Order: sequence, then structure tokens, then C-alpha cells
Amino acid sequence: MRHGRLKPRFIPPLPIRELRDLTRYRERLVRERTPLANRIQKLIARAHSNLGQVARDALGVSGKARLRALAAGETDAEKMSHLARSSLKRQPPQLPQALEGRGTQAQRWILAELLAQ
Repeated sequence: MRHGRLKPRFIPPLPIRELRDLTRYRERLVRERTPLANRIQKLIARAHSNLGQVARDALGVSGKARLRALAAGETDAEKMSHLARSSLKRQPPQLPQALEGRGTQAQRWILAELLAQ
């Protein structure tokens, strides 16, 4: 075995290393978002909520506002329907019905935890 000098390896400058770290972190967050959204959708379906049928994006601005209200224990579908924004405001007759459900305290707690993620 030959005992020589090691070849110097390339170490990128600090700004490049930081950019790589941030890019990898963002990529991981994006990959984790889809399974999280699916868990939220399944939880909503188990709570007998038809929100997915009325809202195009249950995790959009309006959807998240309503989900936070559900997680906080709000049960008045009429109050939650007023949280609708943009295109959902055109569907107020259907929205209170879609928000009706029988979510348990445990489901509300799980929903709050999922939304926090």
C-alpha cells in the first residue's frame, strides 16, 4: 500500500453549501406535504364531513380556516360557512350542509395536530 498524500477534495463555498441545505430541506417538506394532506382528507371523511364535495381545495385559505374552527370545537355549520372566501362564497346553501359532521373530540385533537404540521 502506498502512503502518499491525499487528493484535496472540492468543498463548495459557504453560500453554495447553505443553498444546497435549504434546497434539500424544502424538497423534503414538499414530499411530506402530500401524505399529510391525505391524512387530513381521510380524517375529514371519517368525521362524515362532505367538505371535499363543496370545496375544490379543502386545504386552501377558506378550507384551513374552517378546519381550524372544527379543530377548535366549533360545531355551528352556519358560523363556519361565513369563513368562506372567493369562489366558495357563491355556494352558501351547500356549504353549511357540507360542514355538518359528527367529529369526536379525539378527531378534533388529531386534526389540530395535523394542521400544526
